[in-house]
Amino acid sequence: MQLNQKAYSVEPDNLIYGHSHPVDADNATVSVPEGTAGVLARGQVLDFSEGAYMPHAEGGKASVIVAEDTAYAEDNTEVTVPVYISGCFRKSACIAGTDLTVSDEEELRAKGIYLK
Repeated sequence: MQLNQKAYSVEPDNLIYGHSHPVDADNATVSVPEGTAGVLARGQVLDFSEGAYMPHAEGGKASVIVAEDTAYAEDNTEVTVPVYISGCFRKSACIAGTDLTVSDEEELRAKGIYLK
């Protein structure tokens, strides 16, 4: 093995906007539709309602942002994903089922998540 070979490369996805606010993470258990396999993608906004996290929907209360792509199987009803609970993020890199409204941005800001 040669020590002067390239070992790996990093390609930024531009989700994290800057470090003006501390980035903090946690794990969240997300309710997913049964009978459907899928992926909760990095940058996806999640709502919190009635004690459960779920993908953002119109009228939902935006709460956290998914930190890593996390796949789930057809027989899963819940999946644990790493999420960002604070920090400064690029709005254009966030994924939501509907457009994020000013109300959604204010809800996230109250929780320490700032969209630029």
